[in-house]
Amino acid sequence: MWPTRMIYMLFAGALAVCLLCGACALNSSYLRTELADKSEIKGTCSVVLYGANYIDDIATVALIIPEGGQYTFDIFAPDFNYRTIKGVPAADAVKMAEKFVVRHPDFQGSQTSRILDVNGRVIGYEVRPLYRSTTFGTSDVMYVDYFLEDTNKVVVHIHLNIDVERKFMGGSDGHDSNR
Repeated sequence: MWPTRMIYMLFAGALAVCLLCGACALNSSYLRTELADKSEIKGTCSVVLYGANYIDDIATVALIIPEGGQYTFDIFAPDFNYRTIKGVPAADAVKMAEKFVVRHPDFQGSQTSRILDVNGRVIGYEVRPLYRSTTFGTSDVMYVDYFLEDTNKVVVHIHLNIDVERKFMGGSDGHDSNR
């Protein structure tokens, strides 16, 4: 049986987490994506190239953001994990994004999605690689989350699928059992 003090501490901790998450939810909205055709990308764009830091880096994605929009994009990652190229014509931006995501030897194709604001308007595009599912257990190895903070700032979180990350960590639970 658990001591009463331990139960109160667990309850207080759970309550604190819920309040923190609730406060965060009030200040940001999760934005969604949907499949798109590359041909719909028009105008002059900024291209954000994330990842490809070494020859077989699978954590790679390209964002194409039309310039002159009302939103700014903030990548939640160290500056050395991505670079931004501004003033790129749409056709060149698509070629740049495609060339960037094909680098890995297990690359099978790419997927283009439109990024939608809370009203369903297109505010950008995402080009991600798809890999051999026999290598990583899934063809889509990335989670890319978009959160609208304040009124015009989109925060982008990019990370590997947890199951894929565990494979790289060398175990089913993501921990090295030799320690």
